[in-house]
Amino acid sequence: MKSLSAEKGFTLLEVLIAVLVFSFGLLGIAGMMTISVKSNHNGYLRSQASFLAENMMDRMRANPTALWNDWYAGTAAQGALNCNSPCDYQALAAYDMQAWADSLAVTLPNGVGTINCVANSALPSTIVSADLPSIWFPAPPYDGVCTVTVIWDESNRTSAADQQTMILVGQP
Repeated sequence: MKSLSAEKGFTLLEVLIAVLVFSFGLLGIAGMMTISVKSNHNGYLRSQASFLAENMMDRMRANPTALWNDWYAGTAAQGALNCNSPCDYQALAAYDMQAWADSLAVTLPNGVGTINCVANSALPSTIVSADLPSIWFPAPPYDGVCTVTVIWDESNRTSAADQQTMILVGQP
């Protein structure tokens, strides 16, 4: 017949082993959670980069005169947002670029945006850059393709930061 004290000791040993196995399982789950949170944040940054690139494409589509005059070309730089109403096409393009640069800087870590447009035809003679925007003399749709590039840093498993690039090519 077994003694009562031997069975109690064996039960305590089983509980200690179960707690140890359970602890290793929790450590594995915690490691997976950190990777999941980081991947979720990187996905958020990618969707924000896509949204900001599409937003800039919409801004260019709304100002075809500036687009034809190539005033959206280059790297967006932050600055004092100032477009007194009514502002001309060039001032509106500068305002759009500065607002876009501010949005990139706030939303994406080390976010930078550049625009490069290539027209398939020459600047139409009906476009006069000095005129104020008017619904009576609209500019024709842009006959070309624009490349909107957004660059930012995102974290990964092997390094603190990994530079990412999102390129949107379209006709505004």
